[in-house]
Amino acid sequence: MTTATKQTRLEQLQKACGEVGLWVDTYSPGDGITRYRFFKEAGNSYFGPKNGIYTALGFKEARTFARGAGAII
Repeated sequence: MTTATKQTRLEQLQKACGEVGLWVDTYSPGDGITRYRFFKEAGNSYFGPKNGIYTALGFKEARTFARGAGAII
């Protein structure tokens, strides 16, 4: 018997963005809103070394930005 591994929303977002040349990292400061920062280059985390091209507040906003960039999610 095999069990399917269900992807998290973040994993789905990262995969979809990767297909259009974007990378995404998150930060949750504890105020209830996760930040999603988008990059055009790999090797960046939420805090750098380079600035992201967009920071979304919450998954809904992140998904909207990703879709606007051509990601299918």
